Amino acid sequence: MQTIPKWMQGLAVTVGGHGVVSHVGTAGLRMLAFKSGQTIELTAALRVRGRQVRHDRGQVLSDLGVMIADGGTATRHIRTLRDQGELFGSVASASTAWRALEEVTARQRDKIAAARARARRRVWTLVAARHGGVPTSRTCYGDLGEWIVIRLDATIQLCHSDKEAAAGTFKGSFGLFPLTAWCDNTGECLAIKLAPADNYIRPGHGSARAFASTYASSSHPKDGSAYGRMIRCAASPGLPDRHERLRRAATATHE
Repeated sequence: MQTIPKWMQGLAVTVGGHGVVSHVGTAGLRMLAFKSGQTIELTAALRVRGRQVRHDRGQVLSDLGVMIADGGTATRHIRTLRDQGELFGSVASASTAWRALEEVTARQRDKIAAARARARRRVWTLVAARHGGVPTSRTCYGDLGEWIVIRLDATIQLCHSDKEAAAGTFKGSFGLFPLTAWCDNTGECLAIKLAPADNYIRPGHGSARAFASTYASSSHPKDGSAYGRMIRCAASPGLPDRHERLRRAATATHE
């Protein structure tokens, strides 16, 4: 059984009085991360044997996620949580958050994806138990029933200075071309793959990598059972001809 963190004990919601805080919704998000098992799963994924740290790395990553959901656009915005120590307790500083991100290895990234998948599976199981299934994907022709729809897409993000993996675009601009995968049923972002802006010349390869990551971080079980069948949608030209590559990438991720 999980031990309830001290900061979550004895909380009450009020619109006035003493000891109130701003951005109160972040407390609910932080609780959800804990209750879903996301924080504990991240802690296990990032644990290094024999190493002691003041700020649990799983909690740091969880707090960064809460920060982003609250509108944060830079690592330093974690201060919004840190400044409310009476509510959240000890929260990592921006420099500690940077170190936590830089410490993540390639193997740990895979563990993080698996941790996200396990937490998402718990949430989807609870949703299905209460509502009879996960939300259906809706189209102009009606909903798609048991199908889990994964949408693969990308969008150019302009950069005004040199950034990691940034490159020139075919339109003469400069920036990044992140590949994304979204679950249409729930609106969740399953995977984002950073890519240079000239990646549009090889969309099939990028989509295959994004889809492989999607399988790793999705709650879809390895045996293909549970919530329904999975279908992939993509706007990338030429992707239908690369369907077999997507299938092989997904299979390799499961093994």
